[in-house]
Amino acid sequence: MFPEVNYDFETEEENLVAMQSTKIGRTPLYDFDRGRYVVRDGKIIECTQKEAVRQWVGFLVKTAADKFDVYDGTDFGTYIENYIGYKDTAFVASEIKREVEEKALDNRAIESIEDFQFKKEGDKLTISLTVVMTDKTEVEVETSV
Repeated sequence: MFPEVNYDFETEEENLVAMQSTKIGRTPLYDFDRGRYVVRDGKIIECTQKEAVRQWVGFLVKTAADKFDVYDGTDFGTYIENYIGYKDTAFVASEIKREVEEKALDNRAIESIEDFQFKKEGDKLTISLTVVMTDKTEVEVETSV
């Protein structure tokens, strides 16, 4: 009564995964130095994919996890502020590195994090790293907290 259909669901699922976009999409450009989005002639300027990834990692590092309601349930942000006052900088550096590497992989455009560097000067913490995107391009990121 019903026609027989030979449909390979596993192949279809593999095709869907392969077709999923690894791009971030349209992203407004944010100026971290001035603390606001870039606007020219009354229009918000958009990022390139590299700028969007650099910006996303910057926001990840600067955002305190579990502090803002808008990020509830997203696991976005870091616990860097919890390490204020620790004397063991090697421990702090390894924990921040682990946290940033793990959370950066939540971004579909990021494949891995390499060359993580941690520099503390007074009350300022500078994090430098290289992001390897899924299309194998590399993006240098440096952000201060």
